[in-house]
Amino acid sequence: MTHTLKFINDERGRIGGYLLVWGTPHQRDLQGEYFTPETDLALDWYAVRPVLYQHGQDDALKTAVVGQIIDLRADEVGIWAEAQLHLRHHYVQAVQHLIEQGALAWSSGSLPHLVEREADGRIKRWPLVEGSLTPTPAEPRYTHVATVQAAYKTLGLDFSRLAQPTPSSNLPTHTGQPTMEQQPTLKRLPHATQDTAPRVRVSSPYDDLTATDLLHGYLLLSHTKHFKGVSESYSNALAHKLTTERLTAIKSDELSYSTQVGFGDEWVADLWSAQVWSRARLDNVILPLFPSIEMPSNPFELPAESTDPTVYYVGETRDEAQLTLGATNPIPDSKIGTNVVRLEAKKLALRVGFSAELVEDAVLPVLSLYREQAMRALSDSIDHVLLNGDSATTGNINRDGATPSTNERFMAFDGLRKTALTNAINANAPLSLATLRQARFALPMRYAARPQDLAWIVDGSVYASLLGLSEFVTMDKAGPHATAFTGQIGNVDGASVLVSAEMPDKTTALGKVSSTVVNNTRVSAICVYRPGWYVGYRRRVSVDLTYLPYTDSYQLTATVRLAFNRNEATVASALINLG
Repeated sequence: MTHTLKFINDERGRIGGYLLVWGTPHQRDLQGEYFTPETDLALDWYAVRPVLYQHGQDDALKTAVVGQIIDLRADEVGIWAEAQLHLRHHYVQAVQHLIEQGALAWSSGSLPHLVEREADGRIKRWPLVEGSLTPTPAEPRYTHVATVQAAYKTLGLDFSRLAQPTPSSNLPTHTGQPTMEQQPTLKRLPHATQDTAPRVRVSSPYDDLTATDLLHGYLLLSHTKHFKGVSESYSNALAHKLTTERLTAIKSDELSYSTQVGFGDEWVADLWSAQVWSRARLDNVILPLFPSIEMPSNPFELPAESTDPTVYYVGETRDEAQLTLGATNPIPDSKIGTNVVRLEAKKLALRVGFSAELVEDAVLPVLSLYREQAMRALSDSIDHVLLNGDSATTGNINRDGATPSTNERFMAFDGLRKTALTNAINANAPLSLATLRQARFALPMRYAARPQDLAWIVDGSVYASLLGLSEFVTMDKAGPHATAFTGQIGNVDGASVLVSAEMPDKTTALGKVSSTVVNNTRVSAICVYRPGWYVGYRRRVSVDLTYLPYTDSYQLTATVRLAFNRNEATVASALINLG
């Protein structure tokens, strides 16, 4: 199944694609939220819904209606929508050009005061009032736009059927969902926050716009029939933004280009398939294990319990001297200890450059695919840092015997393995239920006796060994617990077992990864008390795509700022030196 938003018929201006994609607590959009088939979309409120550009917030198009949604259907991915662009609208030609470049995706709009969200980010109610085409969707998965008619013509295929609507009865619908003729799938209208609140403009009406915003506006205006150029203040603002935001590539072959082997050439001019063959990946299982909060400041401190007051055995009060507070009081006094967990956000980032020719010539929607792959790479790195984080420059658990580079991602903060190795059980034997229990009960009993709050994190080879244990309960036998976590593959003594691609597949006998590869001959597993850790977000995953006209190329940047810490040193243990 193709997931791109495409022109169903170029001449008639009809487009189709996923307007809304189902998510889970472990698969959210860039705003940390997700839709489910149970989300109330108020689909019976309107017979038709308008198609806008950038939710009506673009300076050039404003609230101009560029089309309307005419058909909606559901499947296992989300809601497929087809819309008719208003071909007589003087901005539609520019919008079609952006669609052909793979630069636009669907985004849904709602009424902020009617929206309801759960604490975990699940959208409970989202009355759909409009759908927008945007270069910066909150949900980049499967929502991008690309034209397919040119490829059909090149291959000599009959594309006349593309102009004919497919009856909605031919597509499956989710239980409890309204019929899809009523149901558009877009993302959201920005609601009032500090970031979207009106700002004071000092010297120019364009101060709040980036160079990308100004170039976008110029591109749209230049395609209008009566375009005679932009104002002097617009030109000055654009020149200033280009100067202050300029980026320069200082190495050769830093940009992916259309003939560079391994970095663009494979996607140009073949036209064999319009769907990329994705790499096989394991689920991101580390991040969803722990509670997370938004950090209102950096650093941010969480109050935590500490030492309990002391309880004494005391006798009956008999004398007046015992009525005063002090040494003669029959009940000795004690204190309640306090503690604080400090969260300090660190930034993870990636940047990719590629030429405009690659975007124009590739049969695939390069912009959307690069954006989606960048998000996945950053998500994988979050799991890597939470698991393998170690800020030490000597004896680092990931580079034992060598000094790691200062910008290695695991240098951000100390993670699960770092703590677990301070509470390690040296098995020096093959994996068994007995050794697993030894590592589990290396945790304090108040944690070890709560299997529902524990999680084992292993690599593929340890998972293979677990399959040989009769006590290992595979997910097909776990009953109602089978959906407890994305990526869970079973449980041992009631504790979840998860395979992570970020877990080292070979370590030394001490559980570290040696810089001398031949020293890494053993495997390990870690046991984690999940409520003992917190993830803090100062900035959720953010992906930005910038076109640089003076180099005719693109820069894609993905960033996240997060913190990770524990409330005490005994909330993880390790089983090391496994044969």
